Amino acid sequence: MGKYLATMMLVCANILALACTFAVGFLRPPPSLGELEKDNLEAQQAYRNYVEAWKLKDIAALEKVISGDYVAVDFHGKVSDKENEIATAKADAEWTSMTVEEIHTRIFGKTAIASGFISAQGKTKDGNIFSAKVRFLGVLVKQDSAWQLVATQSNSFKPVPAS
Repeated sequence: MGKYLATMMLVCANILALACTFAVGFLRPPPSLGELEKDNLEAQQAYRNYVEAWKLKDIAALEKVISGDYVAVDFHGKVSDKENEIATAKADAEWTSMTVEEIHTRIFGKTAIASGFISAQGKTKDGNIFSAKVRFLGVLVKQDSAWQLVATQSNSFKPVPAS
């Protein structure tokens, strides 16, 4: 009986230790509203910086805001990585304007989901002016105290006519 009691006490002690370990994670105070708002604003600014860098073909800024393990899905469903994305930005049309018209973010610890609209005007190589409206979804991760893009997907946006 003594050996059974000692085994049960050991099992209970292990369960208690495990429960305490999990409780420490759950008992951490959630981020304050000020911290969440700060993270939201910083993540939104990081996405805006990405769009501005793309428009200006600022490769150094793109290198900084795009994470090394970045994945993108373009308008055609093609998947690309950071290297290809930067090459695409270099070869892209000349953009006369490109703005994030609308952006919404949700913060999950050190991860942010951003979605919204980008409006742009550009010029083709033969001088034709064109406009684009894009719906985007982006995932950013806070790495070394800076928000970086780890994934994006963009689709051309065409409003559905009212019926």
